[in-house]
Amino acid sequence: MLVGRVLKAVGLEGEVKVVSLSDAPKRFDPGVSLWILAEPPRVATIMTVRDAGRGALVMRFSEWRSLDAVAGFRGCYLAVPESDRPVLPPDSFYHDELKGLEVWTESGERLGVVRDVWSTGPHDVLVLDAGTSERLLPATRRVVLEVDLGAHRMTVRPPDGWMDDAAL
Repeated sequence: MLVGRVLKAVGLEGEVKVVSLSDAPKRFDPGVSLWILAEPPRVATIMTVRDAGRGALVMRFSEWRSLDAVAGFRGCYLAVPESDRPVLPPDSFYHDELKGLEVWTESGERLGVVRDVWSTGPHDVLVLDAGTSERLLPATRRVVLEVDLGAHRMTVRPPDGWMDDAAL
């Protein structure tokens, strides 16, 4: 699971500026081990971390102590095993769990497959691959009636007029 991305090396002592992709509060605490998805991938342990403003952090890893040692990490993603994911509340899902689910109406009409999930602020939006077209569906409790990960299926009640092709 991706949790951050290295923006650039900072200073001479092996620090890197990282943008966080995680909302887990302890994800970047000193002592936490992360995968750096460089070539080859490697595990590193956070030694120090400080806020750099605008959602960025400056980190130093125990394994490297120089600018030269970390300069090649620019643009690399930081990851943790999926087993390190925080447990979500009931009826909440990670975006990647929803991708690929078949979407059906409550009356049994197949609408397509979830290709992507967009975070838009007030609610997420499901991007459906509907054969020859792409359809956007709000991911709200009123619309999404059931998600069955085991059956790889989602049941929805589209908003009024959503299925009317003349409305496109």
